[in-house]
Amino acid sequence: MPGDSADGPSQSEQSPLLAIAVGGLVAGSLDLIQACVLFGAKIPLVIAAGLMGRKALHGGAPTYLLGILLHFLIAFSAATIYYMASRRLRFPEGAPAGVRFVLWRRALRS
Repeated sequence: MPGDSADGPSQSEQSPLLAIAVGGLVAGSLDLIQACVLFGAKIPLVIAAGLMGRKALHGGAPTYLLGILLHFLIAFSAATIYYMASRRLRFPEGAPAGVRFVLWRRALRS
């Protein structure tokens, strides 16, 4: 039947998931590219070292992949938190998303 939960997520449920997925993917990709340009291509090994310790710095492809996966886990977590906070906090109407993000960060720090 239309509207049944067996048909998949409804339009109102799909929109938040899509926003979080796109936000996490874009932010994670841009951040990882920027980090690799500034600090070198071994950044995913450094990220994996946060979980595995110094031995990760000498790891191979599986360790490199772990670092990338951890990086995107953090990016998707941040996108989820930002989405949830944006639904609860009041921001000036018409303010661009970047301005809202800065205001949100300042509110959390104070």
